Amino acid sequence: MEEAFVATDQPERVGREQFARGNYALAERYFQSAVEAEPGNGDGWLGLAASYDQLGRFDLADRAYGQAVKIKGQTPQVLNNRGYSYLLRGDRAQAERYFRRARSINPNDPTINNNVALTRLAPPNL
Repeated sequence: MEEAFVATDQPERVGREQFARGNYALAERYFQSAVEAEPGNGDGWLGLAASYDQLGRFDLADRAYGQAVKIKGQTPQVLNNRGYSYLLRGDRAQAERYFRRARSINPNDPTINNNVALTRLAPPNL
């Protein structure tokens, strides 16, 4: 079994590692620590929002995305992540709007392009 511990004193970095391992509750905890220590950390807010998405806490995800937008603006990464959030909620139309906005800024990003395609392939209830 893989250890959940990551050796670092940088909570955002630990949050990213825990997120990549699928430990979303731990990721949320570390991203929360990161934004408490540095409220202007846009990437920390984005990681926190994505963690909340994976935990099904869309109300909290929306707040964290709001903070990320205030700090980072409407970047392709922010727009793509928000689109994925709506896809997880089952709102394909809203997801596709965000993905298309992200693609209009960064048309060659494979992740964004895959997500646009995913909205067409996802079953209606997703």
